[in-house]
Amino acid sequence: MPVIVMIAGKPFTGWKKVSANLDFGKASNEATVTITEQPADPFPARLNDPAVVIFDGVPVVTGYVDDVNGTHSWGNHEITITIRDKTQDLVDSTIGPKQEYNPPKSLKEVAEGTLRKMGLSGIRVIDKVNPDKFRPSEKVGGAIDTFGHDFLKNWANKRQVVLNTDGKGNLVIDRNRKVRGPGMLYKSFEDDPRNNVLEATYSNSSKNRANKHSAAGQKSQSDPYWETQAKGVKDGQANPMSQNIGDAFDTAMRPTRKIHYRGRQAIAGKTPKDAAAWKSNLARANGVKYEATVQGFSMAPGVLWRPGFIIPVFDAHFLLATDMFIKSVTLEQTWGGGETTKVSCTVADAYTKDASEQPKSGQRGAKSGVGHSAPGRFSDGTFT
Repeated sequence: MPVIVMIAGKPFTGWKKVSANLDFGKASNEATVTITEQPADPFPARLNDPAVVIFDGVPVVTGYVDDVNGTHSWGNHEITITIRDKTQDLVDSTIGPKQEYNPPKSLKEVAEGTLRKMGLSGIRVIDKVNPDKFRPSEKVGGAIDTFGHDFLKNWANKRQVVLNTDGKGNLVIDRNRKVRGPGMLYKSFEDDPRNNVLEATYSNSSKNRANKHSAAGQKSQSDPYWETQAKGVKDGQANPMSQNIGDAFDTAMRPTRKIHYRGRQAIAGKTPKDAAAWKSNLARANGVKYEATVQGFSMAPGVLWRPGFIIPVFDAHFLLATDMFIKSVTLEQTWGGGETTKVSCTVADAYTKDASEQPKSGQRGAKSGVGHSAPGRFSDGTFT
């Protein structure tokens, strides 16, 4: 059986359907399991039961039963349970008092300290990118009623990284590391034997996107820090700070579309330019989406479909022939044997520190923002 559901430490075989959603931008994956009553146990899953969901031998959700809903009639007794990773407690709980960390501190150190003070030391922190430590002018802290994930996500944004989970209940600091996956998505015309896409949707939206994102500089959140500096320190002066503006460009958008951020909103980066680039990058990543349903759970033998990989995508119907980044996947199996994966992709440089360059005079930019090329050939010529 490609799918195993463990509830309260025991394999559970009475399920009718299992679906698991894994998202690159979420710190807690979740699975939905439809089950039936068992002999001598009409209600086999209970709130807070430890649970693990495994696809093709790989744990994708490790946590607890988070939600239970049942229905009963004389012809049907069905129970739907939602299982979320252990990191759900970081998402759903507030940080409480004394969450302050004096730099220099790494994001991993801040995350470990936050989890420890929240009583969540059982959640490990895995750092895959080792972002720069917070500087003396960046005193890390938050209000007691700030939810744990919101608190850490805010500081993760300042180093252009995201918080994920690894399917084993751990917190992962990551970004798009441009790792190529062994799979691909291919949908040509109906008689092409290379087709592996059963169904696909495509969207490209200008919502929250602009040709130019401009972020203003900001002083430290810690006034005492600036009070200890010499009088002429440049970064502490009002006038240089007001003129310290960073720009990033999305040339797929019209030049008339511009978004500006005040200093208090623009601190998603070590510099205003970093902040603008990260905001522009996330807006573009959220604006472009190609979603394909394929048979099975693996992109190649022994490799599960998972977020975080860059793969080639070809779709003759949407004029797509480009590399794309897997943002999320939904793995699903029914008891009758149907195994499918819905793979959601976005632009290949999503969730990176790559900053677009200022367009040349008169440049209008690509029409798609995805890198369309003629159907049948990728832009680097690796596939025809």
